[in-house]
Amino acid sequence: MSWVKNLFGTETRADENAFIDTADEVDLTLPSYDATTTVTRQQALSVPAVASALFLISGIIAGIPIRLYKRDGNTITEIMDDERTKLLNIETNSILGAFETKQAMINDLILEGSCYCYIGKNGNDAESLQYLPKNRVSVLDNGKLIDRVVYYLVDGYYYDNFNIMRAVRNSKDGVRGRGLLDDNAMHISSMYNALVYENGVISKGVRKGFLKSEGRLTVKALEALKKAWRYMTSKLGQSDVIVLNKGITFESADSTAVENQLNESKQTNADLIYKLFGFTDKTFTDEKAFNIFVKTTIMPIVNCFIQAINRAMLLETEKGNLYFSLDMNDLLKADMLTRFNAYKTALDSNWINIDEIRQREDLSPMGIDFVSMNLANVFYYPETKQVYTPNTGVLGDLTHAKAEKGGENSED
Repeated sequence: MSWVKNLFGTETRADENAFIDTADEVDLTLPSYDATTTVTRQQALSVPAVASALFLISGIIAGIPIRLYKRDGNTITEIMDDERTKLLNIETNSILGAFETKQAMINDLILEGSCYCYIGKNGNDAESLQYLPKNRVSVLDNGKLIDRVVYYLVDGYYYDNFNIMRAVRNSKDGVRGRGLLDDNAMHISSMYNALVYENGVISKGVRKGFLKSEGRLTVKALEALKKAWRYMTSKLGQSDVIVLNKGITFESADSTAVENQLNESKQTNADLIYKLFGFTDKTFTDEKAFNIFVKTTIMPIVNCFIQAINRAMLLETEKGNLYFSLDMNDLLKADMLTRFNAYKTALDSNWINIDEIRQREDLSPMGIDFVSMNLANVFYYPETKQVYTPNTGVLGDLTHAKAEKGGENSED
């Protein structure tokens, strides 16, 4: 105890702990978090916009069937009975199916810039496909730009280049690429940090505000208040109420400018992520926008992926004559009326027959192997100056035709 003079000159007895300022010792509302400009794969996938966009694109591409074609001069035919198409479309002979294998590889390609798959072979024949997570693969080379040799280390074993199917994007060496986590880490990280901040605030379960006291609190009273507040706001707290002594009131606080900005920018950030992946809110409601999405977003990934398949799955003697390709017909199918009008135009133009149309629509053929022709047309051959009329079967010569007025010819 001690006696001190106040501003009015009178002496007052004060407790030695009554005037201790502890404003900087208490954090009643805001959780702490570690802001970072780098983001891991798991952190990126915890952002809803990133996860939904990634799985949408990889799911679309993984569901497209892969065909094997043979080129013989100007004739291209599909090979239906090759075992490799079964591995790529139906059964990989491993734990993961064909769809899951392709989707996992495309996820790695988009996010991390490269993807890998082991090809199990019996001689020259491919018998299985095994997806390799990127974090389980180490790339080793001799360090040369010319006469380069590359090996892959997986679970402590070395594998040759011809046993690994790889696809890379934004690559300078052909085996290591850059994905969205490398090129757009700061934007994805800012969204992740915003979610962490928001989750931390919400997880407290307490309305934000200030505790106001009519007078200064003693250390003992302040410690009791801090202890009760921590108990209420902690995850282990079993009580959702504290008792405030006389002279202490709670005043609600409005959201800070930073929190308001986070709320306002949440939708904007999601739109930016979607644009980062190559589509907008109109992509799946407007046919023209969807076609642009396919050409600018889907096709570059498809071309990169199919090039990897052709390089790894074809023998050296087959390259140039055989090639794999993704069948984009189902993806580019428009609505029924638009497709049927297009088929009608193709039939009228005589470059497709009915059975070819039925094949595109997954219908059995009808045995119609001819192309219809309009009998009203007349075919003119400029070099010989001849015309042919299909309706009459007459081939005429314009150079010897006699010009006659209508109605002047006799029957002879």
